[in-house]
Amino acid sequence: MEEVGLRLSSLEQVTDAWTMPGISSERMALFLGRYTQADQVAQGGGIASEHEDIVVIEMPLAELAAMAESGALCDLKTFALVQTLRMRRPELFK
Repeated sequence: MEEVGLRLSSLEQVTDAWTMPGISSERMALFLGRYTQADQVAQGGGIASEHEDIVVIEMPLAELAAMAESGALCDLKTFALVQTLRMRRPELFK
């Protein structure tokens, strides 16, 4: 909630993956979640005292898919989530 300002009521787990297999023991849980304007409870952006400088950007899913296809989406976890959503809910990208 503190990062994007949304309070989500349900999440769909995608995976619990190793972030750097063979190098680190860190795991990252990835989820998809639906939201509406009613779920926005704050502006997001992180906690200033923790020096979080998060910029919240909302864009159409078709634009996000185009970024994934063109190689412009360079964050691997976001890429994996976009591709998973495209497989599970292709109608959202039309």
